[in-house]
Amino acid sequence: MWSLRLRITLAATLVALAAFGAARASGSTAPVVVVPITGSIDRGMEHLVFRALALARTDRAQALVLDVDSSGGLDDALAPIRNAIRTAPLPTMAYVSGRALSAAAVVALAARRVVLAPDATIATPAAASSTGALVLDSAEALQAHLASGVAPTLHAALVAAGLGDAPIVQVRMTLAERIARFVSEPLVAGLLIGLGLLGLLVEMQTMHGVAGFVGIAALALYFSVQLYSGFADWAIVLIAAVGILGILWELHVVPGHTLPGALGALVLLGALLFSFGTPYLVAGVEALATAIVLATVGFSMALRAYPENAWSSRLALAAVQGPEFVTAPNRFDLMGKGGMAVTYLRPAGHALIDGERIDVLTEGEFIAAGTPIRVVRVEGSRIFVEPLPFPLERITS
Repeated sequence: MWSLRLRITLAATLVALAAFGAARASGSTAPVVVVPITGSIDRGMEHLVFRALALARTDRAQALVLDVDSSGGLDDALAPIRNAIRTAPLPTMAYVSGRALSAAAVVALAARRVVLAPDATIATPAAASSTGALVLDSAEALQAHLASGVAPTLHAALVAAGLGDAPIVQVRMTLAERIARFVSEPLVAGLLIGLGLLGLLVEMQTMHGVAGFVGIAALALYFSVQLYSGFADWAIVLIAAVGILGILWELHVVPGHTLPGALGALVLLGALLFSFGTPYLVAGVEALATAIVLATVGFSMALRAYPENAWSSRLALAAVQGPEFVTAPNRFDLMGKGGMAVTYLRPAGHALIDGERIDVLTEGEFIAAGTPIRVVRVEGSRIFVEPLPFPLERITS
């Protein structure tokens, strides 16, 4: 019974697709643009679909065909892709060669015609983005009017639609788009942003320039990918550059003013958030949260290697020693020796110790000139003495 049912389904498909391609028969030399909808439905897929639509308009294509085999992806990426397919100024068809689940089902059903392979499955639109979606096979999809027909291959679907003789233009992801798609993942973007923030924090701690260069390079790579993918424009990049300049100005030019660094940090974080685009603010918040956690953990580890903050040390007044400056020697050799006060000690004055006139201090008491004294403590060049009640001759004997 199944073979009879399948034959009836294939016959209905031929009729439906023939009607779809009849209007394009006169323009058979125009190409058909085929774009693969595979892997995750994400921002990289959005860029690919938009590029395919632009190519179809430029080449005056007869139709845009989506070759779908995907289990879904980010719900936030649905609206731009779905709207672009629905409003495309040329016929659109989705061929589900494997699975069209979750977000992929929404993308496939946005096309004007949906054709399934005999063993393909598709989710119902009411539950297309939920985990408990009702998944239909090709026959069930036809009965539910979700599909226009069944075809064993994409070429068979094109032939049935009257597009079998049209040149096929396959739109593939370029290497740059693959890199952009990888970096645009919230987790990867968070790691890259976190490395950039960590580099700026470590630069504040070390002031060597190396960490700052690594941080700026990581942020530059992130914004370059966002700019290439079309998710950020030059305005966002320039705003981020202003934020980075504010932070570097605070660190290297006017340390201690706080305002340039604080404003620069806020501007940079705002640019990072909006670089994800308005439809992806939730993904942007997730990526920034990942970045902040990564930067915090990394910076706490860096503090063990660089406990002294080079930035804050620039705020304190440090004594500068010229080439002619000679530090006072430590006089630990005088510890315990006796002598005589040659001036009043109140508490500072002069004493004669081992025939040498030396500046001394008392612990606070007054000592008259001529009083026998003894060195009780030496702190570098500061020599503390106390009076002796007995004659100096007894000390030296």
